[in-house]
Amino acid sequence: MAEPAADPADVTAAAARWRPELDRVDLLSERERQVFSLLGAGFSNRGIASRLRVTERTVKAHVASILAKLGVESRLQVGLVAQVYQLMYQGTVSDSAALPEN
Repeated sequence: MAEPAADPADVTAAAARWRPELDRVDLLSERERQVFSLLGAGFSNRGIASRLRVTERTVKAHVASILAKLGVESRLQVGLVAQVYQLMYQGTVSDSAALPEN
């Protein structure tokens, strides 16, 4: 079943709210972008570690780096920024073709 399309007005409003953070996504390394996408899709540290075949400690380090680079205070905020980023630039959050499979 396809996900419902986001209301363009809602995406525009969310993009305006998160503009400074969205502008900093380019600062993320390739691996940090993978973690960023998985956070946006709602994965836990354990789930991200399993998906990327790394330790949870490594995931925690990536999350800490993402928080600092984006200038946000929580992984929830990272997830919100990731969802808006996905809607604006890549379609849907569930589109994870660039991520390694289990």
